[in-house]
Amino acid sequence: MSHPELEFELQNWRGAGKPPQVWWRDDDAVSATPRLDRLTQVTGEAGVEVLLAVIPAHADQSLADHVAQNGNLTPCVHGWSHTNHAPAGEKKCELGDHRALDTVLSDISRGRQQLARLFGSRLAPVLVPPWNRMRGDLAPHLGEIGIDAFSTFAHKRTLPAIQANTHVDVMDWKAAGGAAGKEQDRILSELAAALGVSRANGFYPVGLLTHHLVHDDAAWSALGGVLAHPGLNWVPFADTLDHHPRTTS
Repeated sequence: MSHPELEFELQNWRGAGKPPQVWWRDDDAVSATPRLDRLTQVTGEAGVEVLLAVIPAHADQSLADHVAQNGNLTPCVHGWSHTNHAPAGEKKCELGDHRALDTVLSDISRGRQQLARLFGSRLAPVLVPPWNRMRGDLAPHLGEIGIDAFSTFAHKRTLPAIQANTHVDVMDWKAAGGAAGKEQDRILSELAAALGVSRANGFYPVGLLTHHLVHDDAAWSALGGVLAHPGLNWVPFADTLDHHPRTTS
């Protein structure tokens, strides 16, 4: 399906001699489920690597077995238990400044160790903070606990050497009646807009964010269309850290 906004943006990238790069992150994995099977199948058939953010406190052996059998899934650390520690009235956050820095670091370290026992060398030393939020003074200390990179949801990157974010969420979390998958046309429009921001700030890869456990038919259908688009170049998370854009507000 032709999409004018996206085609225009892809032409801009190609005109600048840059391949329009996109990468994939999926959040909240804990077990092998039919929905994870579906995610693995559609991305695997397309040759797309998925950075799989796993909740350490709830992850089980079935997930480890599934990852071991599917090379396109790269597990990483999704906080500790996906527990909100923010007070009522504030945005949800597990790794915020509502607790001592040492406590937050201890939770992440415990999560990394738990997932290392499950996944061994397959575990990427990458942190995805639950709800895409974490305290501002956390990143400089991540190396102390064996975390080499992190990923949230924003164009602004304060530490581009170790930070690669997502920019397009396939779910509409504020839809009437509850969270719902976005239509394919909307996702492609958002990809076009995100690529435009990236082009203006250093040509860094654009991240697509999914949550396989809550996908509806609209989300799955839209993802099929996105994967089928011939103009997108899918890259693994490791390749996203080679880019150093100017930050945007």
